[in-house]
Amino acid sequence: MNVADIMSRQVHTISPNETLAELRNIFSEVSYRHLLVEDEGKLVGIISDRDALAYLSPFLGTETESESDRSLLNLEVCEFMSRDPITVDTETTIDTASILLLENAISCLPVINDEMSIEGILSWKDILQFHIYGIDNTLED
Repeated sequence: MNVADIMSRQVHTISPNETLAELRNIFSEVSYRHLLVEDEGKLVGIISDRDALAYLSPFLGTETESESDRSLLNLEVCEFMSRDPITVDTETTIDTASILLLENAISCLPVINDEMSIEGILSWKDILQFHIYGIDNTLED
């Protein structure tokens, strides 16, 4: 079986110019942990909730909040996203994708075509669900 059989086709993308404040709001409203960064129809990076959290001051919203804490919210995604993420295409086997996740200590793989356009995303949860429950995410379309 191939990645196309289990990947999530509905992908939430963001612009590299979105701010940390916007990213924080997005992650507070969704249940997934990764966003693909897209510019002019092409994948340019990936960002996780942990990436965003690393730049958020723990003092935001407290009595000790400072101007520098608030100014971090203006950072643009392009300043701290992971560039050149490891990717797969729809024909990649599930086993190969699993090995890529394990050997690179990552939790998802953007699925792209030859033009770097995003076709979906594959997470370790998709692979685990497939192996345990035989779930085929293409049925969601």
